Amino acid sequence: MSTILETPSPYYTPTAFHPRGRVKANAKFFFRGGLKFFVKGVTYGPFAPYVNGVYLHSPDLTRRDLQMIKELGANVLRLYHVPPRWFLDMCYEYDLQVLITIPWEQHVNFLDSQNSRKIIENKIRTGVRQNEGHPALFGYMVGNEIPPSTVRWYGLSRVQSFLENLVNIAKEEDDKTLVTYANFPSTEYLIPANIDFCSYNVYLENPASFEKYLARLHNISGDKPLMLGEFGLDSIRNTEEKQAEILGWHVKTVGQMGLAGTILFSWTDDWYTGNHQITDWAFGLVDAERRPKKSYFRIQDCFLDEADGKAGQRVPLREYPKVSVVVCSYNGGKTLQACLQSLTEVDYPHYEIILVDDGSTDDTQTITKDFPHMINIRQKNMGLSYARNVGYQHATGDIIAYTDSDCMADRDWLYYLVSTITSGNYAGVGGPNISPPAQNWVQACVAAAPGSPSHVLVSDVVAEHIPGCNMAFWKWAIDAIGGWDIEYRKAGDDVDFCWRLQQAGYEISFSPSAIVWHHRRFSVKAFYKQQAGYGEAEALLRFKHLIFFTPNGNAKWRGIVYGLPIGPSIIQKPIIYHGLFGMGLFQSIYPSDDPAILDYTGSLEWVLAAICVGIISITFPVLIPIVVLMFLTTLFAGLMYAARTKLEPKYDTLASRFLVWGLAVSQPLIRGWNRHYTWISHKTTPSKILTGESSHKPSNQFTRDNSLAYWSEEGIERDRVITKVCDLLEAENWSYSLDTGWTDWDIQIYGNYWWDIRLRTQTENHGGDKRLTRIQMDPKMTPLTIALTILVGLLTFTLYFSIEIQIIYLLCVLSLIAVFLIFWAYRIRSRIGQIVMEAAIIIGLTPVKTDKKKS
Repeated sequence: MSTILETPSPYYTPTAFHPRGRVKANAKFFFRGGLKFFVKGVTYGPFAPYVNGVYLHSPDLTRRDLQMIKELGANVLRLYHVPPRWFLDMCYEYDLQVLITIPWEQHVNFLDSQNSRKIIENKIRTGVRQNEGHPALFGYMVGNEIPPSTVRWYGLSRVQSFLENLVNIAKEEDDKTLVTYANFPSTEYLIPANIDFCSYNVYLENPASFEKYLARLHNISGDKPLMLGEFGLDSIRNTEEKQAEILGWHVKTVGQMGLAGTILFSWTDDWYTGNHQITDWAFGLVDAERRPKKSYFRIQDCFLDEADGKAGQRVPLREYPKVSVVVCSYNGGKTLQACLQSLTEVDYPHYEIILVDDGSTDDTQTITKDFPHMINIRQKNMGLSYARNVGYQHATGDIIAYTDSDCMADRDWLYYLVSTITSGNYAGVGGPNISPPAQNWVQACVAAAPGSPSHVLVSDVVAEHIPGCNMAFWKWAIDAIGGWDIEYRKAGDDVDFCWRLQQAGYEISFSPSAIVWHHRRFSVKAFYKQQAGYGEAEALLRFKHLIFFTPNGNAKWRGIVYGLPIGPSIIQKPIIYHGLFGMGLFQSIYPSDDPAILDYTGSLEWVLAAICVGIISITFPVLIPIVVLMFLTTLFAGLMYAARTKLEPKYDTLASRFLVWGLAVSQPLIRGWNRHYTWISHKTTPSKILTGESSHKPSNQFTRDNSLAYWSEEGIERDRVITKVCDLLEAENWSYSLDTGWTDWDIQIYGNYWWDIRLRTQTENHGGDKRLTRIQMDPKMTPLTIALTILVGLLTFTLYFSIEIQIIYLLCVLSLIAVFLIFWAYRIRSRIGQIVMEAAIIIGLTPVKTDKKKS
């Protein structure tokens, strides 16, 4: 190993440092001193060493370079070697941050021996230790572009684990520095879990392809900052004009796509690598003699553009439509102050804030006095969807943006929402909601538990669902589907709205940089209350959007749900497309989800089934192992979640993992219980209505196909029957649902806990205005009836074989239950028949008693 010769620095005295602060990563962006730090970088060197082991020019030429780089408007230099400390001192003088790539032999089989691994680890440890704590340090890259064939040779998990170990070593030596790995498209899936930000070297010269790939990288990087570690264009094989054009749109696109920055390759054509000078490439912004090229001035315009106060981070939008930000709050005073304060600090030229206080009884109105310019609407408690409608009805903006009182908006939130929604033919747009640092270990576990609001993407730019705490829609889109369904009082409104919007033929976009900070629940009790509310919402959603749900009531998404555990499946490994013989330029990973059976083994239905088998095992003890196995699979499903989920490092302890495991086991049970209970309790009609009488008695009998039939000489068709039946059901306060396009019936009328009635209509055309309308009424067992039937059957089976009991007694009990159920089926069906008869008579239909067609 070469010895690095330190040169005494005339530029460095420790007391000269002023507290600018180190750059930190926070969600999708970098921050320095409380302000966003957008990386505007260039690669620097390596150069032919002027002394042994120092791949830099003399301090005098270095100073000249740094002066020009500062005039360029750059703020970060990426080096491919560990510099001496005098270089960092000089960079600090020019307020330039340094990102150091610590070199090692990644192009050989570095995992073959323990000795080679130790050598690499020592290089990382020594490289970080050499400049530990220096204020000019941006961070370290512990590797650069490991060849895809090497990753394929060793396997993803081995290489990734090795990189994670290198990251830990770097953090042990300097716990305040940022650490990452320099990735590239050929191994885009190689993402160490403990890096602070994601960096990719991407050379794509087609703007459309570049934008699509950045959208993909955004979703791969999750809630970590994404920056580009290299991008450039050779001015020998291209012209200087072409180089300037490509680099110019690159910087603009990076800013508009919401990346945390970019580093251009390279500063100069003076480039030394592999122990010789490179002369057949010219990627520099300046030539080898430091004469600026056309690209230098183009990048200078981009980097120093202060028109919007963002120093190149944001590019002006084509338009800035007025945005109305609506915050709906019910007793949200605990977090409302921070929410409203963050909204007043949003950097967007034309927006208003509307608070809809949905009957709060806490200090909400006291807090609003600190925000006199906000529109403050007070109403009695009507539920979330009603409040959303009120907010949009009072809005004067072209775009209505929604967030919640327990959220804090990023300063550029509206900029990125508007940038995305105006970039295509989109009706709406959403962004991620990221949990702020937890206040204690319990809240950290709650934030990591399943069931948090997440976005669902069908592609890298199109969403199937966006969470209600971070969404925006054109006002015309809300008008187009009639606003928010007020049936959803607590949750589910956003899912219903997104599905209805898509069923109407509109698309929703997604902006990964439009972030809000969303407080997760502060206690386990509050978490369970939230999950109970989500279960109630699923019960309401399930029937209205039947096609989007599994038989046990869980949402069935077409896209990928984000916010789930990010670790690999314990049972199945992901599949990687390497390209033929592992030579693909763009190699993608396709995660393998855990088997679908695991979704059921953690469900309420599975636990109830285990209880039923347990009842049978009283008679047949041989089934006891099956019961035990069923309960163990439930615990195992929770264990898999707890093992894979990401916890804040500060609170990642064994106790925290156990709590997450308990939450993962109990969450689907609580959610499932409330889903079914809501269905049973809400989807019923009061007994006094069921036993009431209509003003008309059905004078016709059912036809041979078990339907009612009505004749019209005036062309009256079934749609008028459906409308009038709904009017009468509304008038009598029945509970019912209409077909949403996915069912084979028109109206489902909810009776009591035991029976519902499905009503189906059909009209025959007999020439001219002659119509025969048939109305089928089919009783349908409720889930409670099905469960009762199964339970009674199991108990009967168990009692008959476990104790001596006369079969006649069992048959009597079963007969009484059957009579009870049949009576209520007949009673409800007859009552609905009265309503149908009344509806038919009101609209002028004549009942017929025969199946013969009227001529």
